[in-house]
Amino acid sequence: MGPEGVRERGGAVRVDAQEVEGTGVLDTFPDPTWSVDADGRLARWNRAAETVFGHLAADVLGRCPREVLGDVPGATGPVDLRDARDRRVTGSAVVWSDGHLRHTSVRVCEGDVGVVSRRLLEGLLEHVSDAIVTVDARGTVQLLNKVAERLYGVRAADLVGRHVQGLTRGHGADEYLRAVRRALTAGHGWSGVEVEVTTTGGRTLVVESAATALHDAHGGYAGAVLVSRDVTPVRELEQSLRAATRVLRDRTAQMSRATHRDALTGVATRSLLQERLSAALGAAVDRDEPVCVLLADLDGFRAVNDSYGLAAGDALLIAFAAHLRSALPPTATAGRLGADEFAVVLPGTDEDGARRTADVVRAWTPPAPLPVRGRRSEDRAVGVTVGVVRATPVECRSAFDVGVRSVLQRVEAVVAEHKAGRR
Repeated sequence: MGPEGVRERGGAVRVDAQEVEGTGVLDTFPDPTWSVDADGRLARWNRAAETVFGHLAADVLGRCPREVLGDVPGATGPVDLRDARDRRVTGSAVVWSDGHLRHTSVRVCEGDVGVVSRRLLEGLLEHVSDAIVTVDARGTVQLLNKVAERLYGVRAADLVGRHVQGLTRGHGADEYLRAVRRALTAGHGWSGVEVEVTTTGGRTLVVESAATALHDAHGGYAGAVLVSRDVTPVRELEQSLRAATRVLRDRTAQMSRATHRDALTGVATRSLLQERLSAALGAAVDRDEPVCVLLADLDGFRAVNDSYGLAAGDALLIAFAAHLRSALPPTATAGRLGADEFAVVLPGTDEDGARRTADVVRAWTPPAPLPVRGRRSEDRAVGVTVGVVRATPVECRSAFDVGVRSVLQRVEAVVAEHKAGRR
């Protein structure tokens, strides 16, 4: 922002004449500012100019600026002036005119002068929430605000005048400063860069850093303003959230597997089997391949539960599911539809291949004979009834609930017919 009263329009710096004519307006400017009349004589000289250059307004008004300051430029840009004690005062000047007077305001950039701007800057930096450190071209600390003191665990009185490397342990700060200088002197911005540092007290921090170049009167690199913000808590929280997300994802996958697998036998649940069947029906249309479905129903299973107990019935189901999986091709999906009813989706398999698989499934017998004791005379021998159907083109092209339901109903009817025939 420029001095109060200045207006920037289309790149030109202007000021309202009425504002400049007020005797106290220039005194509100934080930087040394003066006005020159049409005859080239000093007409205004503010308090900051008195402080910085050491000349009272009463001593300079009416004189030529060159007599007081040396080579005063007539346009905006770098300046190299002299104070009352013939010391150099360098900085950047902003020059504007209102038609009656030409005004010049200088932002001092180096040296021991410019106390008004320096005090204003230091006061402002104490009210920002970021850590601010200013360094010269050699990396010597010029200023350190309170936030930087707290962040790095140092005192400004101990660090100002020393190399910025004193902020941290090791050579990280020196390498960081060189990287900043290379970027800034090449005209590249430096912002949003995260750096891990270890303070002199041993704390390891992750700071998000930015830097702004400082230039001398000739436009050369004169140092930088380093701005840093502690993002360690944020990164630690992000790391914790990522870990929690991984745990949640693993648990979700486990739950998904649990909900898609029968807890007792390990084969697919009814819902997963229906999904696989629907996918196979849709693929059959695109690839012009057959799809067969096999249904296996255990004979005498209810009698085993009644005569020997549920544990014996569970052991029987587990044994049959293991036999069923061993008899299937790799592309097949076996699932449990009910208590003792299992179905198999056989994509890319015609009727002959499905019948061969059915023969292997049908040949199953319990791994160990059931004990005679406890067996009832009316109990049927344990065996397997198997039915096979091939999906029709209409079923393959039907919607999910229509095609899947139709195929399963037809294969259940085949199994029921085989059972009725044996009875």
